[in-house]
Amino acid sequence: MILTVVTLAAAVPLRADGHRAADIAAQAGAPRPSTPESLPEPTPKQRATRLYFSDRELVTQHGEKVAFYSDVLRDKVVLVNFIFTQCTDSCPMQTARLAVVQSLLPDATKLGIELVSISVDPEHDTPQALEEYAARFGAHDGWTFLTGSKANVEDVLRRLGQLAPSRQSHTTLFMLGNVQSGHWIKLHPDSDPADIARYLRSLAAESMKRDATN
Repeated sequence: MILTVVTLAAAVPLRADGHRAADIAAQAGAPRPSTPESLPEPTPKQRATRLYFSDRELVTQHGEKVAFYSDVLRDKVVLVNFIFTQCTDSCPMQTARLAVVQSLLPDATKLGIELVSISVDPEHDTPQALEEYAARFGAHDGWTFLTGSKANVEDVLRRLGQLAPSRQSHTTLFMLGNVQSGHWIKLHPDSDPADIARYLRSLAAESMKRDATN
């Protein structure tokens, strides 16, 4: 079941008062990431999107330090969900569902699709804990589990509109988005894996159409 369809103007969310969140971030002096020389210079739209989502440093299940926007989101189609490894009810069910979704997308890397699971309990969920958790569900390349310092993780959750007062009260919704186009949707956690995969393919097709017309 699809819950929300949102197209973000210029891929930059607006605050309730109508000001672009990226403008607010720029005024706050958001840090510039260290971009590898192999990457092209970001466009103004990409810079604005980076300022909103931020390049807070997070850590993958493999212990790799990543900048949230530049390394995880930039130019990708992503499915983001929120878990913690000590969860015994909704998180395992969500993760098992996403394992099926990944199996339905053998061409995910070619399409620029990435699954991203963010821990809402970074103080407990070390990279090793996330690696063991990912292995339990057969996660492979194209599925990134993220943790980090409590401050950085909470800032990322806040920017995604998903900062909860406790780990138990975190959202169970799936957030799907084409970061390049700014088109985001939210899906119910009970959505059929085939439907989730179809939405991801549809979002990826948006980028291919844009590339074909440029």
